[in-house]
Amino acid sequence: MKRFSFLVAISLLIPAALWAEETAAPAASSSDTASSAPAAAPALTETAPAPVSPAPAAEATTAPAADPATEVKPASETAPAEPAKPAAENLEFVSGEISAVDEANKSITVKLYGETENASKEKTLSVKLDTTTDITDGEKDRDLKSLTAGTEVDVEYDPATNKATYIFVY
Repeated sequence: MKRFSFLVAISLLIPAALWAEETAAPAASSSDTASSAPAAAPALTETAPAPVSPAPAAEATTAPAADPATEVKPASETAPAEPAKPAAENLEFVSGEISAVDEANKSITVKLYGETENASKEKTLSVKLDTTTDITDGEKDRDLKSLTAGTEVDVEYDPATNKATYIFVY
């Protein structure tokens, strides 16, 4: 039984090895036998690329007309870019009590905590709010109308523009 299994395995491996040898060698050397040369010749003619006709000379030298919609303009001619959003490292964080709310101008004034210990005058900060300002009390979102004088808040804002990015209401 072992001899039969061995013979079957060899009978399957020999044709596979011969087929792999024929397909792996694309060109025959001068020392190959005549029987291997015809087998390689059909493979070469089957894989030959189709002839490519040269492009007309007029098309190669003529550039397409510029499309005004895709034309690249210098930076001085383009529309001004939108202002960059404040980076996280540029933001400052303060705590205090709201002293005034201006709904018409969408701004609040905050009396700052910790800044007035030795100062004769209270420190205040006015910040502007817009639709991107996140106002929350930790459980639900709030709006500008819910802010009143005397409310304790934490404010995250951009000192360059005095725009509030986040307000936490206590």
